Amino acid sequence: MKNIVSKIIALFLIFTTSSIVAQNNIDEFLKNQPIIDMHFHITKGYADNEIYNQRKVDIDSARIDWIIEDYNKNNVVLALGGGTLKYSKMYVETDSLFWGGLVFPCMKTVEQDEPCDKEFFNELELREIYKTGKLKILGESMFNYYGIPPTDKRLEPYWKIAEEFSIPIGIHADIGPPPERVNKEERPNYNPAFANPELLKPILEKHPNLKIYILHYGGGYSEQAIELMKLYPQIYCEVSAVSLFMPKEVWEPNVKKLFREGLGNRLMFASDYFGTVRKHIEIIYNMDWLTEKEKRDIYYNNAARFLNLSESEIKEHQNKVN
Repeated sequence: MKNIVSKIIALFLIFTTSSIVAQNNIDEFLKNQPIIDMHFHITKGYADNEIYNQRKVDIDSARIDWIIEDYNKNNVVLALGGGTLKYSKMYVETDSLFWGGLVFPCMKTVEQDEPCDKEFFNELELREIYKTGKLKILGESMFNYYGIPPTDKRLEPYWKIAEEFSIPIGIHADIGPPPERVNKEERPNYNPAFANPELLKPILEKHPNLKIYILHYGGGYSEQAIELMKLYPQIYCEVSAVSLFMPKEVWEPNVKKLFREGLGNRLMFASDYFGTVRKHIEIIYNMDWLTEKEKRDIYYNNAARFLNLSESEIKEHQNKVN
């Protein structure tokens, strides 16, 4: 019995020590390492969220306050988020950390999209919204959740304005949950088939200069994403959520294939789900087959290139984490 207890204690000490070493290693790696989060959700604040609901009386400000603190803690120097017009404006006016833009289309039946005053904007309206440069991105695309393909005529103004103003567009391109698991009251026409990136081909033929980043690479549409990226060098991708919720043996081989195909320099960091920044950072760090340079490229350099950041912007980001 004494031997068994000794072995258990020894195993516990080994596990604890190795965890501390691993933690120290990643913390050391991240020193002076800026990170760009290519995908988070701009939403209203929720009064029942205990993470931030005691911070400030105004629940929207409380949410923003917590997000900024979390990003600062994790060396995130720039975060791209999509939401409704009201909240996107609020976030970009609060802190230069945020690049905001419109989720498209928003849905009046979805609580996260409140206030969705208008599900689709026309070309004139989009031009007015984006011509000032205050809002800088489009996305996340939600047409698959709305139940329409990207070729729907109501989406054409978005593609046109995005190309004209060189606006980066985050495209949801994963199969996602099966229809039976989706809230039918919020998303009655949800169709995961419309997230297939192959459906973007006619859009790109008409608007060949669109700057697209594919969200949730690594899942069921990985092959189609790779083929599209081969055709269009301006298309990049990220692995948020898929790498968090799918088995590693499913998504990681797809990431390895991305590198085998010579497309690894277009993989970027993103978190997607609220409060998961650190977890997603660890996922990238723990891909042991990546070189140190490749990890640093994913955390920052690839996104900086995709976003055409200036030397002064890059220097400013580096100064923030020094």
